[in-house]
Amino acid sequence: MSENLHVFETPYDTAHAVAEIILAKAKANQKLSLPLNIAVSGGSTPKILFTILANDYAESIPWHFVRLFWVDERCVPPTHPESNFGMTYESLLKHLPIHDANIFRMQGENDPEKEAERYRKILKNELPQKNDLPQFDIILLGMGDDGHTASIFPNQMELLQSSYTVSIGIHPVSKQKRITLTGKTINQAADVIFLITGESKADVLRQILKREPTFDTFPAAFIHSNSSIAEFYIDKQASSEL
Repeated sequence: MSENLHVFETPYDTAHAVAEIILAKAKANQKLSLPLNIAVSGGSTPKILFTILANDYAESIPWHFVRLFWVDERCVPPTHPESNFGMTYESLLKHLPIHDANIFRMQGENDPEKEAERYRKILKNELPQKNDLPQFDIILLGMGDDGHTASIFPNQMELLQSSYTVSIGIHPVSKQKRITLTGKTINQAADVIFLITGESKADVLRQILKREPTFDTFPAAFIHSNSSIAEFYIDKQASSEL
């Protein structure tokens, strides 16, 4: 298996391994007096990670050096059950000694076009730039059963090559609009981590990692192919077809 593929027994074990990465990188940046800029995703597996961080790492991680951004956000208010920020707040943020000034949420309640533009400016002003793009230290990604990642769906592959750092994704079924980082922004990160669990992801994950003829129809495959540092942290069920 690829050295960038890490398989664990359970979703908890998988998320715990990623928590250890965040701990190590936060401490390393603290020694350099540098912030650790992380973009987080929504979903059930990140929720497990956030719960672990809140329960087991509230004191060991130097949270005053951690700055949180979002990979994507549904166009709903932060109190809505579908809000990625809302989930992150309930499972992680309200349990941590992290200052509000270190939290840069996408405002899903705003007009999508205006919010995408506002968030582009935030990334330009708050992050170091590399190749004229903002660079995160870590981007945490999930992957849907259809191979989408962030809010870039298979019917919007153009967002992978967009000249904008932040754009608008549209869910192919519900037509819900979402604010999302684009492909080039994601691939510019110093470290891209896919956190994937569950048997329902196994088929698409096999196609991507084995580069089967259909692999390039999935947005997650673009990130995997174009980011030399993309790593997959997956559980045993997700790896069942590898």
